[in-house]
Amino acid sequence: MFIAREKRKENLSEYLIYMFQIEDAIRSADADLQAIERKMIVPFMLPEATHREMVNWYANLILMMEKEKVRTKGHLQFLVNLMDDLNGFHLRLMASELDAQYEQSYKSVAGLLTEVRRRGARGNHDVETALTALYGYYILKLGKKAISHETIQAMTQISKWLGLLSELYRQFEAGEFEF
Repeated sequence: MFIAREKRKENLSEYLIYMFQIEDAIRSADADLQAIERKMIVPFMLPEATHREMVNWYANLILMMEKEKVRTKGHLQFLVNLMDDLNGFHLRLMASELDAQYEQSYKSVAGLLTEVRRRGARGNHDVETALTALYGYYILKLGKKAISHETIQAMTQISKWLGLLSELYRQFEAGEFEF
C-alpha cells in the first residue's frame, strides 16, 4: 500500500506493474484475506493502525476484484483507466511534437511493440502492450527462467520509453508540462 502510493506519485508505469503484482498476489492467495494478512502484512510488524489500514486496503482490492470479475485474470477497472489515460497522454505527445526526445524514444520501441503483439502479448494499445510485456519479463526473472539477450535488450528499451512517458505524465499532473 505504501509502496503503491509512492509509485503512483513518482512513476505511473512502475505503479501499474506493481499493482499487477498485487493482483496476482491476491490471486495466488485465492483472495483469502487471512492468508494475505499472515503472509504479506504480519511479517512487517507494523503498528496496529497501519496494520488495519493495510488489511483494509487488501480487503477493498479483493472486493473490487470480485465485483469486477477479475479474480482469475484481467485488471481492475481503475488500473485499465490509468493505462488508457497514459496511452491518451502518449498519443497527445506524439500529435503535439513538443518533445523530440520522447518521439525518438517511442519510435525506437514501436517495432518492438509490434513484435511483442505478434508473439501473442495482449494489449488494447501500445502502453498496455508494453506494460504487459514488462510484467511478463518480471515474472520470468522472478522464476529464474532463461531470457534471451534480445529480450533483455527489448525490455530495457521499452522500460526506458515507459520511464520517459511516466516522467512527462508526472510533470503534466504536477502542472510542470503543458500542451
